[in-house]
Amino acid sequence: MDGSRHWADVIADNVTAIRKKHIIATGITPSGNIHIGNLREVVTADAAYRALCDAGIDAKLIYIADTFDPLRKVYPFLPEDYSEHVGKPLYAIPCPCGSCANYAEHYLKPFFRSMEALDIHPVIYRAHELYAEGDFVPAIMTALSNRDKIAAILEKVSHRAVSEEWSPFNVMCEACGRIDTATVQGFDEDNETVDYTCKCGYAGTVPVKGNGKLTWRVDWAARWSILGVTIEPFGKDHATKGGSYDTGIRISREIYNYEPPYPIIYEWVHLKGKGAMSSSTGVTITIEDML
Repeated sequence: MDGSRHWADVIADNVTAIRKKHIIATGITPSGNIHIGNLREVVTADAAYRALCDAGIDAKLIYIADTFDPLRKVYPFLPEDYSEHVGKPLYAIPCPCGSCANYAEHYLKPFFRSMEALDIHPVIYRAHELYAEGDFVPAIMTALSNRDKIAAILEKVSHRAVSEEWSPFNVMCEACGRIDTATVQGFDEDNETVDYTCKCGYAGTVPVKGNGKLTWRVDWAARWSILGVTIEPFGKDHATKGGSYDTGIRISREIYNYEPPYPIIYEWVHLKGKGAMSSSTGVTITIEDML
């Protein structure tokens, strides 16, 4: 990279040689306080966006809030009664303070205020709304139809075994509301439905629209084509050999017939003596604190 020029300008040159219109994507799972480590990704995306705009290129900056991701566990900053919500999507869990629409919004609202203060103005998408509106339905049905091919890609690239029960689609159980405890038993391509059984004992059939989400590595590749993403910054963990981006490249090209976005890889932000910042552990400095 030319040391005399800003890195974002060099990236702008690189990507405009590929195409003349760009969508830069960024996003995060709002599992806890969104911190300055998360901000690094957004600022990186915004810098690329501004460089493209300065060069006269048609560009758009988008932010995807992963509100359909489940609560993984009762984090240290949560009361114990949140144990009943483990496994449920973040948008379907009560707000910790009681003043926001849901758990996800509790952490997104201050983050969005901070972006406004920093003059960063992406188009904002909430993942659960994209799924509810049907944007992902074609991608879900394609993934279900290509389950074995996707499983082979995951095993070959990530060197991890994929179980016989694995499905690229996680169903949200109608009974318990969890999105990580059901097993897909079959699907109907014409009616766009899935049959499932859940660990809670319930079994049912639901339309794929709004009733579940693609697994992470498949979801990431699918959203590139759905939203037209051409550039995306992400942390070094996703960029490791056999990581999410490597599998995403194959899934995007071979399943969704879409060229994966230009990657901008960044390092994590650490707190001295505490390690990498993490929303789920509470090791954070929020953007509002910084401002």
